Amino acid sequence: MKKYLFAAGLFLFASPLFCQTLYYTQVNYAGDTLYPFNIPLLDIDSTTLSNSKDVLAIPQKGKKPTVIAFWLTTCMPCHRELATYTANYAEWQKKADFRLLAISTDFPHRFRQIAQIVREKQFPFEVYWDRDRLFRSVLPGGLNGLPQVFIFDKEGKLAWHHKGFRPGDEQEVLAKILELQ
Repeated sequence: MKKYLFAAGLFLFASPLFCQTLYYTQVNYAGDTLYPFNIPLLDIDSTTLSNSKDVLAIPQKGKKPTVIAFWLTTCMPCHRELATYTANYAEWQKKADFRLLAISTDFPHRFRQIAQIVREKQFPFEVYWDRDRLFRSVLPGGLNGLPQVFIFDKEGKLAWHHKGFRPGDEQEVLAKILELQ
């Protein structure tokens, strides 16, 4: 009996050493650490690889603030936050000119779930997947704890950052967007 308990304990404690998260903890990001960064992003609908520098680039004419919401498929506060943004997005667009992007930081085995959620929820804003989880190496706090929202001003400077989500937080997001107009 002791042999079985020892073997089970060894398996439980040693298995994380061989899981795919090891790859992500050892990634050394050597790209840009200034907005709009240089991180590969996967478009959820077309599964085409884009460069975040192109996706996040601020056009010279008509510069506008950019809101980036980071989320996970397993994060219920993330789902509530994105549902709130979806419900308010059309109204907010009437009040302010801004971009809203949702970027998933899920592991590769959850890609199908990400795509399914995006199709079901029909988000009115752009959605991408940071498949290599590199944004955590360039953003303050390393994206420790989701959801997190970052708002960049018209020049691409970080203007506001918020971690977590509670009903009413969306009003803070809108207020910051309006302030940056």
